[in-house]
Amino acid sequence: MRFLISSFFSGVIILFLAIKNSSYTLLFYHRRSQLVYIKYFTISRAVMEMPFNLNSLVSNLPVNCPYTADDLIYNHTLYPFFTAFLPKERAEEVKQLMLSEGGSKIYGKAGIIGSRIPLNQYLRFCPKCFEEEQKLYGEGYWHRLHQIPFVMVCPIHKAILHNSTVLVRGHNPQAYVPADADNCINNELLYFKPETIEKFVLIAQDAKVLLENQYPNKQFKWFAKQYLERFKELGYANINGKVYWEEVIKDFIDFYGLEFLNAVCSNIEDKEQGRWLKEITHSDAKSVYPIRHLMLARFLGIGVEELFIKELNYRPFGEGPWVCLNPAADHFLEPVIKDVEIKYRRRNKNTNGFFRCPCGYEYMETVTREQGERGKGRRRFVRVVEYGHVWKAKAHELHESGVSIQEIAVRLNADISTVRKYISEKGQEKSKKLVERNSVASAEFEVKRQYHREKWLQIVRENPDKGRLELRRLGKYTCTWLCRNDREWWEKNTPAKKYVQAYSNVDWETRDKEILQHVKQTVQEILESDEKPQRISLRLIKTKSGLKSFDLQLDKLPLTKSFINSVIENPMDLHKRRIQWAIDKLNEEGKALTVSNITVMTGVGNKYRKQVVEEIKRVLGELGER
Repeated sequence: MRFLISSFFSGVIILFLAIKNSSYTLLFYHRRSQLVYIKYFTISRAVMEMPFNLNSLVSNLPVNCPYTADDLIYNHTLYPFFTAFLPKERAEEVKQLMLSEGGSKIYGKAGIIGSRIPLNQYLRFCPKCFEEEQKLYGEGYWHRLHQIPFVMVCPIHKAILHNSTVLVRGHNPQAYVPADADNCINNELLYFKPETIEKFVLIAQDAKVLLENQYPNKQFKWFAKQYLERFKELGYANINGKVYWEEVIKDFIDFYGLEFLNAVCSNIEDKEQGRWLKEITHSDAKSVYPIRHLMLARFLGIGVEELFIKELNYRPFGEGPWVCLNPAADHFLEPVIKDVEIKYRRRNKNTNGFFRCPCGYEYMETVTREQGERGKGRRRFVRVVEYGHVWKAKAHELHESGVSIQEIAVRLNADISTVRKYISEKGQEKSKKLVERNSVASAEFEVKRQYHREKWLQIVRENPDKGRLELRRLGKYTCTWLCRNDREWWEKNTPAKKYVQAYSNVDWETRDKEILQHVKQTVQEILESDEKPQRISLRLIKTKSGLKSFDLQLDKLPLTKSFINSVIENPMDLHKRRIQWAIDKLNEEGKALTVSNITVMTGVGNKYRKQVVEEIKRVLGELGER
């Protein structure tokens, strides 16, 4: 390897050349002193990415030289980068091969061959780095970061890296070739869109962090779990671990763009290139090229250090303990619930958490699939599952002390019907106990019960087509007596409840006209907004207008429905509005009205890019004719 080391000893820049097989030598001495002929050294072939036989090299260094084999491996080779995502055992094997006569085994063991990533053919350089080094040191040097495959830019200058004329393989293996004006020629005409350059810079920065730090090696399943947990958090996977790949792939492409993905041979739409994204999330995954790990981590918002150090665990309801929502308990709103039972509903793809407190109160909290990082601000839904003995006792206590049912409902945060239900149950329990006592002590009670039972059966037989409410009216006293003293028998011998749709007294014609005006105003506000245009859709109208689903029952609102259908936009309608918006913005900022500038501002994807570009040209043509 034309070694990527620069240090100063007695004012001399020391450059190492790592050579494989039996011996290493310091070719810089031959170049600088011109006193020693190259033939006096035992030399073999140079290796760029991960040199080997380093123990032999260190043993031939001058006395008191501070360099050790570990120092060379970690600070002056690509070992930290290529082994970062390997298990500890394999990373150690690669290291031992580099210390000894590892040869080509290193590339197989490090997963470079298996990842099917093309290695660089030429040593690469940053023109700006090279210019600065010539001024500072009188010469340039090769940067190991610049030699990583698919690191396309210099993260310091944000400049595209250029190929030198120096071959990585296929050159004279016994010659050290420094970076100079003869081989670092700035003659490549590469062009990428600004947004693609930004992504190159981010990945280069992450690769630099990976190269300059020694993070603990983890098993493949560690990284697979890290990604899956973040998938869950962002709504790309359900709580059971099922990944919604169509959404992941779509958003991944939108995040990086096809120009970037093609440049780094990682286009997930391609059958050959695209398999890595699913492979990297399998617990039994094999070695995946580190740049692809960095790409997925960056897409998911996971920092490099976080990826290796912090174990991610998706907790849809946060960290426990959780608060008790029982207003009747003395620990109301205190974190006393230690466990939560999580269930996934396949029907609506929601995640439900069941929180049970020792006081008997249990509530269910629901997180919809759209929540998490991508849906922050959405309300979570909470429903009481069981009120428990403490709440029921408090409700009965308040009722016994003369507090109205309405006031109890307010104090205990419940519906009036719920309070009535539990107070009624308490009264029924008392009545049942009284019935039990009377059935033993009083023959009169047994006579009454038999009388009312027979009378009630007669009422039911004579009115087979009537429901409970009508039967109650026909035998009001009998029904009341049985409900208080013989409720269980009455339930078994009374027809089941009939559910009749409630009569609606809403004047839908008037409401249609009112909502129509509200919707028209909302649409007008959307069209007149200075913000980047959004596609007019039923969902956007609902969101902007503040109308609820009940208000927008379009089947009952013919005028409103007709208007909404007439203003709803398709994607090209939206892009036409965005083109005009972009032209206005560019005029305000005094920028040139070019197809490129307008296309960037509209944010069009690949699907409609051709149509949008044609529309932009048409509009610009009309503007030019005026």
